[in-house]
Amino acid sequence: MRFRLGLIIGLLIGYTLGAKAGRQRYEQIQSLWASVRGSEPAQQLGTEVSHAATKAGRRLEEQASRGVHKVTDLVKGDGPETRVGPG
Repeated sequence: MRFRLGLIIGLLIGYTLGAKAGRQRYEQIQSLWASVRGSEPAQQLGTEVSHAATKAGRRLEEQASRGVHKVTDLVKGDGPETRVGPG
């Protein structure tokens, strides 16, 4: 019984100290991340990435639209690919 009680107390103390150290480290990481995120180079990079993503999205939308039009023309039989045989 004494062994179990000592083990439980040891685990509780270890958990408490580990959780406290973990929280402190978490707060350090959060503080570092906030300072990096707020820096001028990070702000500039975020803006550039946002513009690049918008441009890529527009390009993808245009290509998808062209593809849909090609498929629609093929299904309707309006495109040159619907001719069968020579000529």
